[in-house]
Amino acid sequence: MPKQDEQIQRKVEHLFLAEKYFTDESYADFDSIRLLHDAVPELNYRDIDLSTDILGNKFSLPFYFNAITGGSKQSARFNMNLAQLAKKLDIPVSSGSMGVYLRIPETKDTFTPLREYNPDGFVIANVSAKANAAQAQQAIDLLHANALQVHLNVIQELAMPEGDKSFFWLDNIKEIVEKINVPVVVKEVGFGISKDTMQKLIDVGVKYIDISGFGGTDFAQIESARNHEIDLTYLDQFSMSTVESLIEAQPHMDNVTIFASGGIRTPMDVVKALRMGASAVGMSGLVLHHLQKYSLAEATLFFESFAKQIQIIMALLGAKNIDEIKKAPIIFDENLVNYAKQRKIELPS
Repeated sequence: MPKQDEQIQRKVEHLFLAEKYFTDESYADFDSIRLLHDAVPELNYRDIDLSTDILGNKFSLPFYFNAITGGSKQSARFNMNLAQLAKKLDIPVSSGSMGVYLRIPETKDTFTPLREYNPDGFVIANVSAKANAAQAQQAIDLLHANALQVHLNVIQELAMPEGDKSFFWLDNIKEIVEKINVPVVVKEVGFGISKDTMQKLIDVGVKYIDISGFGGTDFAQIESARNHEIDLTYLDQFSMSTVESLIEAQPHMDNVTIFASGGIRTPMDVVKALRMGASAVGMSGLVLHHLQKYSLAEATLFFESFAKQIQIIMALLGAKNIDEIKKAPIIFDENLVNYAKQRKIELPS
């Protein structure tokens, strides 16, 4: 029997290890933020509007399913379920990295279920920052994608035994932004983005950034588990949590649209991210966990309840819609205050 392609095998291992290391605990620093409730909210819970503008389109909920999987037979089933779940909830859904498709076109059937089972939905293609505009367009064309994610994964690549070691990406990103005719979101893969990196991206024309902070799926941990020669989990020390990354984003809120992801575990995490300026909130590890452990019907019930709980929290804040969340009183613990002070960033008030 021929040996399975190394890149396809890696996709299989990513699915297994992401679930192995999944925990209900989040290390994204949302517990270091408090929101104060309004004891006289003056609203009717049933009138609260959860609808949100995401990449120029209106959706029923303020969250989306972020880049997860593709490239293996196992991931084809997850993409089918993801598509059906996103369709039911009326939210965007992103493919995992399509680099394997660009190299091995025969893997296309592991990605296309995202469109086949959600023909009228908002589907996002995903490529590495090493891809050029022609490759990005090829990925978009396969899924008839409405938008594109370009992912940044330096720490993951360096921890990966077979990973890239050359990271000249800005010219590629600039070319993609200039030539691609759908919205382009540049995102990290779970290690956060500093204000300085955001400025580099803005300077080459990027208008949408997913900060994807540390606190959820940990690719340094996953790749170190695959690497039998060296343990690089300590590279997590370079990471910025999702909340720290949202702090880093504060100086750029007027110049770029910010999406937040990384370690989202509860409806309160979503609301806190929105309060800190995120336009919408992405989830990957949480939905992957529910689709691996439970049935599609059970996962659907979980996320329908998740949405209702966001509505409950908004009622407690006196927020009739997503924009009004940003008016809620917010308190940061001393570690975050110190972080912002050292980074010379003004916290949202």
